[in-house]
Amino acid sequence: MSRPGFRLTSWTTGAVVVAAGACLTACVQVPDAGPVVQAREPVQTAPIDNPYNNPPPPTPGASASRIVTGFLDAMTATPLQTRVARKYLTNAGQSVWEPEQGVVAYSGLRPPHGTTTVRTRLRGADRIGPAGQWLGPVSRAASRLTFPMRKENGEWRIASAPNALLVPRTFYEQSFQDASLYFFDPTGRILVPEVVHMPQGQQLITALVHGLLLGPRPSLTGVVRTFVPPGLDVDPLVVRNGTAAVILSGPDPGLLSATTTRLMLSQLAWTLRQDPSVSTFTLTIAGRTITDSTGASKFSVNGSAFNDYDPAAARASSQVYALRRGRLVSGPVTKLTSVNGPFGTKRTGIGPFAVSLDSTQLAGVTPTSLLVGGIVLGSSEPETVLDGPGLLRPSWDFAHRLWEIRNDPEDGAAVLYVAKGHQHTLRVRGITGENVRRFIVSRDGSRIIAVLRGAERDNIVASRIRYDASGRAIGASRAKPIQWVSSGTTRIRDIGWTSPTTIAVLDQLSVSQAEVRILNVDGSTRADQASPTLISGRVRALVGSPDQPPFAVLPTGLQALSQGESQIVPNRQIPTEDLHHLTYAG
Repeated sequence: MSRPGFRLTSWTTGAVVVAAGACLTACVQVPDAGPVVQAREPVQTAPIDNPYNNPPPPTPGASASRIVTGFLDAMTATPLQTRVARKYLTNAGQSVWEPEQGVVAYSGLRPPHGTTTVRTRLRGADRIGPAGQWLGPVSRAASRLTFPMRKENGEWRIASAPNALLVPRTFYEQSFQDASLYFFDPTGRILVPEVVHMPQGQQLITALVHGLLLGPRPSLTGVVRTFVPPGLDVDPLVVRNGTAAVILSGPDPGLLSATTTRLMLSQLAWTLRQDPSVSTFTLTIAGRTITDSTGASKFSVNGSAFNDYDPAAARASSQVYALRRGRLVSGPVTKLTSVNGPFGTKRTGIGPFAVSLDSTQLAGVTPTSLLVGGIVLGSSEPETVLDGPGLLRPSWDFAHRLWEIRNDPEDGAAVLYVAKGHQHTLRVRGITGENVRRFIVSRDGSRIIAVLRGAERDNIVASRIRYDASGRAIGASRAKPIQWVSSGTTRIRDIGWTSPTTIAVLDQLSVSQAEVRILNVDGSTRADQASPTLISGRVRALVGSPDQPPFAVLPTGLQALSQGESQIVPNRQIPTEDLHHLTYAG
C-alpha cells in the first residue's frame, strides 16, 4: 500500500493501523446492526452508540494549517464516516486516499504548522490493521506526518493524506471495543479467536463479518484457516426480531460440501453471537440461500452443533484439581475429594501438574522428570515421558498434546511437546534459550504465553504456533511482548487464562497486598488501561481457566474473583485444607 503524504516509509506497505478495512469499508458506508464483546469474554453489553458528531466542512479562506486541523477533526465523525474529511482534500487527493487501510490512535498531537507543506507529529500513537488486528506502537520516526498542500479554486486543500483514519485516543477508546473473529485451527477441529478492535454501536456487526470475510492475515498461515469462500463482501447487516440477515455478494463459490457449510456457519455463529441482540441468522451467498444438512436456512447463533467447536474446548472438565498431602483430589472448589486412580491413592512425588481437558490423564513434575498417567481407577502406573530438572508446570491442549518447558542452566529454555507417545522440540524465538519462569498454552493450541525472568524485571511474551493439516507443530512465530507494568514491583508471580483471549497477571506488591490485571493476548492493553485489582494478603498463585471463574490462592484459602468486563474483583473467600498446586484442566 502506498502512503502519500508520509515522509517516512515505515507504513508504506501492508496494513497500517486499526479496524479500518473491517470498519471503514464496511462501516463507514452504511451502519446498521449491533455491538460486540468477546465471546466467553465475561460480559456482553447492550448496543452502544456514541453521541452524533458531524464535524464541519472546510471554512472559506482557511489557512493551510487550519485545513489540516479540520481534516483531523473530521475523522472523529460519529457514526464513523469520511465524507466530510474528503472535502479537505484536492480532487486528486480524494481519488487516492484509502482510510480503510487502518486507524491510528494517538495520545497527543503537535499543532500542524506550515503552508505549502504542513507538518505535525503524533505522540503515543498505536496502530491496528485493516481487519482490526493490533499492530503495536507507531515508531518515533513514523509519527512525523507531512501533508503537501495545493490551492484548488483559490482554497488550500491537502494534496495527499495518510492512508489511515487518524483519531485521538480518547475518541478511539469511546468509539472502539475489543471483539473476536473466529477462524479454525489447521485441522478444522476447534475454533481459534483472533482479537480485533472494532467500532461500537450499529456499525460493529457489519464490521465483524467484513473482517471475517477478509480471512486470516498472511502471518497466521499454519495457525488458523477459514472455511468462508474467498472474494466475498457483505451488505450492511440488518437485525430484525433477533435475526441477522447476512447477505454476501461476489463470485458464486458453487456447491459447498456439508462439512464446509457446517464449519463456515460455525465461524459466522460465533462471530455473530457476540452481539446480544442477535439470536439467529440467515445466510445468502451470491444470491443463493445457504442451508445445512437438515435443510434449515435459519440458524441459532448458540446452536449445539456450533458449540462443539468452542475455543475453550466444549467438553473440558469444569472441576478443580489439587494435591492434598501429595495425593490428587478433584471436584467443585468447595468440596474436593480423593481420586481413586494412581495419583490419588498414593504419593507419586509430583509437584506442579496439569490435567488433560477430558480429565483422563495427568502430567506431573518431579524434581527429575515429568510423569504421565491415568487419573481414574484401573489406570496404569505413571510413566516418565521427559527427563531432567528445570521442568515447569505443563499444559495440555484440545488435541491431547502435552506441552512443557525445560530450563537448562546453560542453554536456557527448551519448548517441548509430547503427542502420541513421541517427544518433539519446537524452537520459539523469544522463548527458546530464555529464562522462563511460567508458561501457559491456549486450549486451542494456537498460543504459548511465557513469563521471562530478566535481570531487573519480568516480561510477558506470546507466540503463535503453526501446524500442518495433521496437527503436527511445524513452527512458531517470534514471541512478541505483552505490555505489563506493576504498581510497585518488577516481578510476576503467576499468570492464568480468564478467557480464550485474555490472561490474568499476578504480582505481589508487599507481604500484605497483591494485585491482578487482565491483559489482552494480542498485547493491545495499555498500561493505563489495565486497572489493578488489589487482594489483601500474600497470594501464592492464580487458578485460571478460559471458561471458569478464577481464584487467587492464599495461605488461608481461595479468594474467589468475580470477573467483570475489564477486570476481576475480590469476592468471597473459600477456606481450604492443605491444598497445593490447584488448577483447572488444561
